[in-house]
Amino acid sequence: MGLVFDLSAAENNMAVITEDGGRYSYGELRSLCGGLEGFLATDEKQLVMIQSQNNLETLTGYLATVQSGHAAMLVEANLDPALMGHLLEAYRPDFVWGPNKGGRETVYALGNYGLVRFPRRSRVRINPDLCVLLSTSGSTGSPKTVRLTGGNIIANARSIAEYLNLNETERPVTNLPFHYSYGLSIINSHLLVGATILLTGTPVVKKDFWDFFRREAGTSLAGVPYTYELYKQIGLFGMDLPSLRYMTQAGGKLEAGMVLEFARFSRKKGFDFYVMYGATEATARISYLPPQYNLKKAGSIGKAIPGGKMSIVDECGNPVDRPYTEGELVYEGPNVMMGYAYSRQDLEKGDEMRGILKTGDIAYFDDDGFYYIAGRKSRFLKILGKRVGLAEIEGFLQSSGFNCVCGGQDDLLMVACRQDEAADKIKAEIAACYKIPPDLVEVFVINDLPRNSSGKVNYQAVFSGKLKERSDQGGR
Repeated sequence: MGLVFDLSAAENNMAVITEDGGRYSYGELRSLCGGLEGFLATDEKQLVMIQSQNNLETLTGYLATVQSGHAAMLVEANLDPALMGHLLEAYRPDFVWGPNKGGRETVYALGNYGLVRFPRRSRVRINPDLCVLLSTSGSTGSPKTVRLTGGNIIANARSIAEYLNLNETERPVTNLPFHYSYGLSIINSHLLVGATILLTGTPVVKKDFWDFFRREAGTSLAGVPYTYELYKQIGLFGMDLPSLRYMTQAGGKLEAGMVLEFARFSRKKGFDFYVMYGATEATARISYLPPQYNLKKAGSIGKAIPGGKMSIVDECGNPVDRPYTEGELVYEGPNVMMGYAYSRQDLEKGDEMRGILKTGDIAYFDDDGFYYIAGRKSRFLKILGKRVGLAEIEGFLQSSGFNCVCGGQDDLLMVACRQDEAADKIKAEIAACYKIPPDLVEVFVINDLPRNSSGKVNYQAVFSGKLKERSDQGGR
């Protein structure tokens, strides 16, 4: 039950600046954590569910839990009550740390958060190595989580700090959710080097976010592809951000044209732009593209992070050693999870992965050893016996000016589009480029693309209803 972070190492450094003007040194943050740790003190390892927001209370709860040797389960604070109820029933946490609500009897409070203690409801002993549980599915409330150790977290934080050249002068802003692996990795990697975290839950589309960033001399911005769309829409290219040192992108493939735009913008303004690739199953990061290559290798996920290794295997599991040959991407490293969990019963399990993660992504590498993602194994269909990559078609249509996403099933390509008049044009483009007959393509209009809390498109929500409707009607 050793410490995950040594908060005393940077005792006098500024640890957190909140949007309302609060300023807390690492020593003061350690004191805040100590107040909560006293109520978590117990001989047995406990599960603490943390209903997360981008605020000081969440950070304190997270650190107090992991520093005292317990397991932190991070979930979205605003999750639908019914979904939250399912998670509580599945995992039976010993404590819940979250926003104070009427009717909840708390044993400790800090700011707007309170600690609720539950009577002993489970005899399952939690594995001593388990440190953090993170959801794999954003805000859907699925009980599937990844089981991470303190070693996973520190290994990934060290790798990130190394390739981003982080030090105590950094001031990252929290524009990604705390409970999202990418957002949490930003917290972890900067705590590790004694940097200052600019803590806010204000969306990037709000003026207050940028006022806070400028006022406190923020040094970095992060985002998933959707965030980068927002950056463009709100006029980031015209902003004056003199303190900005670097930007990072992960959480999905950023279209190559957008990579080029931000790469050129970064060169013009004199900051670094990193394209990265990762998975919650690997704590956060798996690879990165060094900024000097983001013009030449736009579309690449780069090479493995320090301490990790990537490779490609074919359908039989054999290593692929020829460039431009597609197969499943496999990652090896000390940041690979112990395994999945679906309920309290799974928390006693040990390491089932042994440092090896089959990512489920189809990829290849070029002559220089840079890797590229072709699509998901689950994001492929067979049309007339030939494999079709949904991500490839989606990217092609989007680059042709169509605001759409792709899904479907074998012998039926489905396109959800925001443009009512676009159906015939889309079918014609697909037929011309991919030789897919129009009668095997269904285009339908969708008013809004549902996204999870990390900004990724929720494909299941887009297409599951349509596929069920076809099934009920006896269609393909």
